[in-house]
Amino acid sequence: MKQDIIDFLKNKRILILGYGREGRSALNYIQTNLPDAEYALADQSKVQLENIQTYCGANYLDAVRNYDLIIKSPGIPTHDFIAADQLPKVTSLTDLFLRFRKNTIIGVTGTKGKSTTSSLIHHILRTTEKNSILIGNIGIPCFDAIDQLQEDTIVVFEMSCHQLEFIAASPQIAILLNLYDEHFDHYAKPEDYFTAKKNIYKYQSSKDTLIYGDIFQHASREEIAHLPMHKIDLFKDDIADSSEIHTNLVGQHNQINIRAAIAACEAVGLSKEVILPTIESFHGLPHRLQFVGKYRNIKFYNDSIATAQEAVINAVTALKDVDTLLLGGMDRGLNYQKLVDFLRQSSVRNIILLPETEQVFQRFFNEAPYSQRLIPVANMEDAVDVAFEVTAENHSCLLSPAAASYNTYKNFEERGDDFVKHIQEHESPKHAKMK
Repeated sequence: MKQDIIDFLKNKRILILGYGREGRSALNYIQTNLPDAEYALADQSKVQLENIQTYCGANYLDAVRNYDLIIKSPGIPTHDFIAADQLPKVTSLTDLFLRFRKNTIIGVTGTKGKSTTSSLIHHILRTTEKNSILIGNIGIPCFDAIDQLQEDTIVVFEMSCHQLEFIAASPQIAILLNLYDEHFDHYAKPEDYFTAKKNIYKYQSSKDTLIYGDIFQHASREEIAHLPMHKIDLFKDDIADSSEIHTNLVGQHNQINIRAAIAACEAVGLSKEVILPTIESFHGLPHRLQFVGKYRNIKFYNDSIATAQEAVINAVTALKDVDTLLLGGMDRGLNYQKLVDFLRQSSVRNIILLPETEQVFQRFFNEAPYSQRLIPVANMEDAVDVAFEVTAENHSCLLSPAAASYNTYKNFEERGDDFVKHIQEHESPKHAKMK
């Protein structure tokens, strides 16, 4: 695989587009394996590197026409992107990895649940002594793992819409968990987001497997029925009965994630009898319905990753006793009608509104009668203070924002960490004295 990629890149003038995690990985790979190659870096932000041609600032995309191959980083927004006549020479680390890795790859995507499902698959494989590696959107660029791969390595590849956008090959086992309205700020039109997600199976053959869940809002049943690969429907096919599954993961949505993991592991040769005992030892991931602790007889949960309204609905439904919900974040112009209709009928009494979507949610709530108390706050510290004041004892306070975090935080992890920090600080003697 490694030599195939080197041969493909050889004698091309290469532009690395974007200097995030994958851009750095691409640069390191080229410098290590193709030291004599002609390459450059383009990024909107100022980047200072020795002995490398850089194009930075507002016109950084102008450099595209001067190179034979563009290795695009996932963070470059499509609506800021290059002219159509330049698109054929655009690739990505994900595209190159999928093209040249011929051994088993389990690709996992979906609007929600992909990190949990990918991590659970990797956990099952490792627990059953399979040679497995977990890469991709989970935080490890695929090129950083190339030197670790052996013939029998099963690659579990978590794939974001951005990583799937410019690919010309699909994994042998593709999991598409769901398709919800999300990430529209990155695309010129919503259909482009769904098209990117569906690339995970676009290039599969009859020898491959597609495992799919709640996708039919944005993919027709007829379209799926006519695809050539072996298909597994997470809602209809007999994968595992819930009585067989012993898990620490709460919620019906996690039952679907578990079923997807079971189906994928069966597809690589494991039996259900071997798979099922391994599931209970998996304890989930931070920021995904993570139990923070019980403070003053209030149960706190961190679900900061929930940036789609369907994820919030799943979280509230799973916990059953949510009294206070922390909601809101970056305003991306989403339609929250489905979530607001759900909350009107729920037992949630207090909804704390984080910046900058306070007025957006208030507008949706004001369209019909509601009984919840809407409480706008200025920041996370104030939100936690209010939560301690208003949440009923022996009930739950849930951070599940239905919005991105970038208006205030670097990412959802930082937002979740801030939530946890203020909960823990609230009980400290220093905090009590200040109050």
